[in-house]
Amino acid sequence: MNEAIAVALAIFRDLPQLDDKSVFRALVQRGVERSLAAHIVEFLPSAYCRVLFLNSGVQFANSFTRAESPRKIQSLSWLPVWVPFLAYAESEIRGGVGHHELLVVAGRSAEFHAINQLLDKGSELKNVVLTPVSLQWPENGPDGDG
Repeated sequence: MNEAIAVALAIFRDLPQLDDKSVFRALVQRGVERSLAAHIVEFLPSAYCRVLFLNSGVQFANSFTRAESPRKIQSLSWLPVWVPFLAYAESEIRGGVGHHELLVVAGRSAEFHAINQLLDKGSELKNVVLTPVSLQWPENGPDGDG
């Protein structure tokens, strides 16, 4: 899994203009299994965001939903990739990865954008409480040539 994470981070950092579907396709083309590639695109930026805002006072939801029917709330802790994603982000911070490199990844998450919007409107980090993220893709990634 760490190899797939490293490939994803290189794509995020070297090609920040790519949208999520393009990153997903690039990961699959590099041999990452579809489900893992989808989880990387969906959850790795969120893990980086949470590690970046650790001890900031921001309260993150510990769950997510998918836009499939029926919509159900799922716990992040049930995802086998969640803890390794958090651990990888923490290890990069401990290893001295630059702030810009962390922001490039964290900045892809919906949570990061929500926090920035709230800060722009005058909120303080200690008052930010986020709701569960709603994911648009099926579990195995986007349909089509994806």
